[in-house]
Amino acid sequence: MFEKCSEEIAELAGAAAVAACWAQWAGLGAPASRRTAPASIIDVEALILLSLRVTARERRLQDLVAWWARVGSVVTSVQRFRSVAESFEPTAEAGLATFATLAVGAGDRRWLPHVGPGDVAPPTREKGMDAPNLGEPCALWPRLRAGLGVGAKADVLAFLLGSGGAWASTRQIALALGYSTVAVRAAASEMALARFITETGDRPAEYSARAASWAALLDLGGSPPAAPAWRFWADVFAFLAGALAWSGSVSAPDAPGPHVLASRARDLLERHARAFALARVPVPEPAGHTGLEAADGLLSTTGVVAEWVREHL
Repeated sequence: MFEKCSEEIAELAGAAAVAACWAQWAGLGAPASRRTAPASIIDVEALILLSLRVTARERRLQDLVAWWARVGSVVTSVQRFRSVAESFEPTAEAGLATFATLAVGAGDRRWLPHVGPGDVAPPTREKGMDAPNLGEPCALWPRLRAGLGVGAKADVLAFLLGSGGAWASTRQIALALGYSTVAVRAAASEMALARFITETGDRPAEYSARAASWAALLDLGGSPPAAPAWRFWADVFAFLAGALAWSGSVSAPDAPGPHVLASRARDLLERHARAFALARVPVPEPAGHTGLEAADGLLSTTGVVAEWVREHL
């Protein structure tokens, strides 16, 4: 019943996902990528997870994930990877185990607890540069981690700079990053104490970063210098992965009935509604598609998201 709808969703979501992956890997100096670096801040953890999700469609992305495990795992957050992976169901555990295996094979033992049972961590393929290129403005996030350490402080600063100096509460920052509000509050208050960022005197406190000053300090380019925009890629990429998973379930040998598939489509739309609002993706309201029409709602939403991705890379 949903076969044609499923095929269209797979094509829209798959094409957008592959394009986004190639563009963001290019921004990190990945080998074999000739795309233009994106204008927005790259989300490394989300990029790895989405790349692993679409390797059946674009197998060369496996090489780029392996390359990053060798040269960039040190600026990849284990804690945030786990948090972001939870929204990439049903491939969360597989994605974490795959990258952990590659990272441990490259010598980063922080990932050892997440190597899957029975997995062997082989040496990663010696392909590409020996270090990522963090000079592009879009690589601001991993660059901050390289300079300040992998943790909540660098991540909070990346979000605030990408927000162009706007004020944000601990809850807003936590939703964007995938951290707890407690962790964000501790990191932000310490950075405010160091005058890296500014804190309001109100309660609950809000935080802001002097984006123009940081952009000039980090030589991010532009006139005047400006940090690249924050685009909530983790949430958008998780939706694309979910749309692909839904599409695959339609044609699976043990595919459920139409009512179950429609219910799953509606759940997917509702699960990402808040993220779309935060990212300002103009998707249709999930409530507008009831019953079996939820599949049509997923198709129209996927089309909007795919177009949004192309416009904001």
